[in-house]
This record gives sequence, structure tokens and C-alpha cells, in this order.
Amino acid sequence: MIPKKIFVTAIVLSLAVHIVFLALSGFLGGFDNTDEEDVFTVSLEKRLNRTGEMRNNEEKTARDSLKNAGKSIRKGVVDTIALDSTDTKYYPYLLQVRENIDRTWSYPEDAFIRGEGGTTVIEFSIIEKGALTGSRVIDSSGYELLDAESLHAIRSAAPFAPFPAEFGLAKLNIVAKFRYTLGD
Repeated sequence: MIPKKIFVTAIVLSLAVHIVFLALSGFLGGFDNTDEEDVFTVSLEKRLNRTGEMRNNEEKTARDSLKNAGKSIRKGVVDTIALDSTDTKYYPYLLQVRENIDRTWSYPEDAFIRGEGGTTVIEFSIIEKGALTGSRVIDSSGYELLDAESLHAIRSAAPFAPFPAEFGLAKLNIVAKFRYTLGD
């Protein structure tokens, strides 16, 4: 018969290994079967109620914030960062970029009438002086009008403010999700 101390030690070690495994798989997205990509994104969402009235939905889930918080990849003078990251030196600048885009973004009336909705993922780049150097659809919503509106919102929001000197960047790449949903 196995002594009681050895048995209890084996159970405690097993539990510790399982807890570590589950914690790591959660951080690495091992059990996450959602369609969302683990990329550097901000979720912008426009909702229309049935009367056609526009409203912004600025809520972010805690899960997205945790997944994206602090993710940045330093590549010389080019950087890519989560637009909704709150713990970086970029936060005030990224907040300003998001506000500029939000001011120019709308839900296309024709798309609303036809009941079109979806998510468009856009990648865009800003250079040191604040100019937009490129924007492209990474993942289509399935509706040309929604994709075009997302690109138009980014292009209309440009130029952005120049980078603060402490950034030390020549270019900042951003990936943004534009969600179009019809409300009740």
C-alpha cells in the first residue's frame, strides 16, 4: 500500500500541473474556437435601431482587453500595436486615432435598408508626420458597401497627428475591426 504522504503529494503535483496547463492554454488561445483573430485590433461598432437612428457602441469585452493589452512588436522604426491597449506609451495617441475615425465613420443607409451587417477588418499605416500611407481590407464583411465605408472612414480621418518624439518610429501599423450590426 502506498503511504498517505506519497499519495497526497502525487495528487497535489497533478493538480498543479493541470492548473498550469489550463492557464497557459487560455493565454495561448488553445481552447478558443471563436472566429476572432488574435491580432492587434480595435473593435469599432456602429449599430442602427429599427428607426434608422445611429448610435455608437463603445463597449469592449474584458477578454479582448486582456488579449490585446500590451501586445506590441518592435521592428526597428516600424511598430504594430493594439489600438485599444491601455498600458503603453502609445495609448493617448491611439485613442486620438480612434476618435478621429469614429467621427468620420457611419453606417451606410443603403446597407441598413438591405439589412446588411458584418465585420470588416482593415489594416492601415501611419507615418511619423501623421500621414496615412496605406489602407487595405484584410477580411471582408461580405458586403462591398460596408468594406468601402470602413476604408472611407480611415481615409477621411487622415491626416492624423504627428507621432510624439518619444515614439522613435517612422511608421505605425494598425489593424482595426469595423462591426456593423442592426439593433432591435
